[in-house]
Amino acid sequence: MKDPNKKLFGLILNGGLSRRMGSDKSKKMISNKSLISLVVERAKSQVDYLAINSKERCYNKKFEIIPDCFSGNLGPLVGILSGLKWLEKNVNSFSSWLVIFPVDSPFFPENLVECFFENLGDEKIVMAKCKNKLHPVFSMWHTDNLNLLEKFLLEGGRKIDLFSKKIKTRVVNFPFIGYDPFFNVNNLDDLSKAESIFNKLGGTN
Repeated sequence: MKDPNKKLFGLILNGGLSRRMGSDKSKKMISNKSLISLVVERAKSQVDYLAINSKERCYNKKFEIIPDCFSGNLGPLVGILSGLKWLEKNVNSFSSWLVIFPVDSPFFPENLVECFFENLGDEKIVMAKCKNKLHPVFSMWHTDNLNLLEKFLLEGGRKIDLFSKKIKTRVVNFPFIGYDPFFNVNNLDDLSKAESIFNKLGGTN
């Protein structure tokens, strides 16, 4: 359960290499809006404090940048660990839960975090799913995971789904609404599909 007396921390992951896109995907435009701005718009109303995991200032100076705590482009788990380390240092003001939003998925549900908490029992990780597809980056992590996650990474672990098998995890299923709301943009074809979804939504997010 979310502690009403403490702020909820959200982190946008933008630490990837964007190899399939050829350049920084966070800056790719859908209509007149960048991917990262669309993600920010959906995320900021669901958490109390929003930061960005990135190697550089990639969006707006008002958002804190949290760099990877390990070097080497080791994947999303490093961004998650970096967020957990930040949260541990600020635990007096913040909830013990970290909410993760990937920068390349701009159409996630506006009630994502609400549904995560509604379905939460005694689990330490919550993940999103649509139909039969798990979307493990859309997730919520308790600070209790910090030490085990750091050990997992230091031992060479990289996959979220493999780590989550070690931890009691809740998977929350979200409806397919003519498209997968967790659809992610990896290449130029995906960018065209995202533009189509955006237009069907009336050009708003």
